[in-house]
Amino acid sequence: MLPPRQQPRPGSLQTSLSLVSSEHRLSPDAQEPRSNSDNVHESPTESASSQETWPTADAVTAKKMENGKIENDCPEQSVIRRVSSADKITLRDIARERVDVISEKMHRLPDEFLDELKNQLKAILEGNGGSQNREEFLILQKLVQSRSDLTAKTLIRAHRAQLEILVAINTGIQAFLHPNISLSQTSLIEVFVYKRCRNIACQNQLPADDCTCELCANRNGFCNLCMCVICNKFDFEVNTCRWIGCDLCSHWTHTDCAIRDGQICMGSSVKSGSGPNEMLFRCRACNRTSELFGWVKDVFQHCAPAWDREALMRELDFVSRIFRGSDDPRGKKLFWKCEDLLEKMRGGQAESTACRSILIFFQVNV
Repeated sequence: MLPPRQQPRPGSLQTSLSLVSSEHRLSPDAQEPRSNSDNVHESPTESASSQETWPTADAVTAKKMENGKIENDCPEQSVIRRVSSADKITLRDIARERVDVISEKMHRLPDEFLDELKNQLKAILEGNGGSQNREEFLILQKLVQSRSDLTAKTLIRAHRAQLEILVAINTGIQAFLHPNISLSQTSLIEVFVYKRCRNIACQNQLPADDCTCELCANRNGFCNLCMCVICNKFDFEVNTCRWIGCDLCSHWTHTDCAIRDGQICMGSSVKSGSGPNEMLFRCRACNRTSELFGWVKDVFQHCAPAWDREALMRELDFVSRIFRGSDDPRGKKLFWKCEDLLEKMRGGQAESTACRSILIFFQVNV
């Protein structure tokens, strides 16, 4: 699922349903757990072993025997044997040595060796090795991000595999190492120097839409089309209450981040500026407020009929948490309604019945 995009819509209510289509889904490794800082850096998230896996002599010989003959000219075996100790390179070598020096060495190395280097980095980024993988990743990233020589001008000379590894280390996203994801050399360089969105499903030039706000101007690699203004993360959720789009500046915030940081709270009516309070969302990017009851109503009316049982329960839970502290009558009713439907669905109520019930609620409570 692709990340949210804000598009202008008629009327006063704006929702997260103006998101890009869900075609061309990527594997989970295209997602990223991003830290809440202005620097683009990551920690490993999953894991595998990082030991070498290229063909051994015994494996090659066994394969030849299966084919009814043993040949002396085994290409896989001979290629690996020709890699001298002087030519072999490590991930740390790539992270700390000059681009042209490593590039020249990599051009002399067989594809199997380069693929294994990328597999080693994938394993580190996956993170199942625990603290050892995390520590190694942080070492690699510190080496890369402390260098002043890695510029658009010098990276033009990089070997393709070298550039993919550098980008994966800098962003912490292993999707850049995936054989089925092939960005141009120029695009990879732009991602590295923060001129293109690191979200492969987005890939917009930065700053997106030529935005001149403080966030887009000063936060390296931030994309207002698909990243949360609080945590700096992107994901692939669409048509959901998980993301809140600002009606005014079109920047996006995770609902959980907004709740945690106090960006969702009671305040004066957005429409009248006076009168009874209602539940509001305050955008950190522009510091202006949007009302939330109409936004939730709009999302449910447009998207709820397409949600499965799990999705409907998840969305009801999001809305329940948004309006848990509501003091206005409509907000309280919506909170109680969501809690009631969640309890009934846990007891076996069909999602179609629950969906119809919440949609009727929104029709009655204008």
